[in-house]
Amino acid sequence: MGISIEEYKKMIGNSNGGKNPSRQLIGRINHGIGENFEEQVENICSIYETRKLAKIEKTPEPMKVLRHIEDGKFETVFTKVAQPDFKGTIKGGRTVVFDAKYTEADRITYQVLSDFQRETLLQYKELGAMAFVLVGFADGAIYRIDIETWASMKDNFGRKYLKQDELDEMSLRVKDIKGVTDFLRIM
Repeated sequence: MGISIEEYKKMIGNSNGGKNPSRQLIGRINHGIGENFEEQVENICSIYETRKLAKIEKTPEPMKVLRHIEDGKFETVFTKVAQPDFKGTIKGGRTVVFDAKYTEADRITYQVLSDFQRETLLQYKELGAMAFVLVGFADGAIYRIDIETWASMKDNFGRKYLKQDELDEMSLRVKDIKGVTDFLRIM
């Protein structure tokens, strides 16, 4: 005797903690694409450093190793909330702090930045730092959104997301200068 479709779905649903496998796969793909975007940003930061225009470093994620598995792999947990992705100094002494986000959609949502990251960026901005969110879209376009604009998204736009075409209208698209995506506008 077999089982019903409903029983099978329940059984499959319970075997992975009730998580949707297709959503998990999409999440892993998006995470990988986001990591590629961060690598692109790190490469631009290396060009700034080589040209002695800025020194910007990726902020490491605060993690604790729980156990070693094999082949250099290990299980970890985050020990603190995530900081903004990048911090550094521009030639002349100005601090720069920003988070890098990537989306395959035609918009970027407010909640991709944690409350802690947003508040941290605002604190740096109050102290005189250049603080922003760098957003990459699937078509390769990159936009620099000042943290104050980000934080007041709901008040200024009536919603908690920004469309890519709106970012173009606001002239926030980062331009390529001499073959480099100059998101700091210092080349």
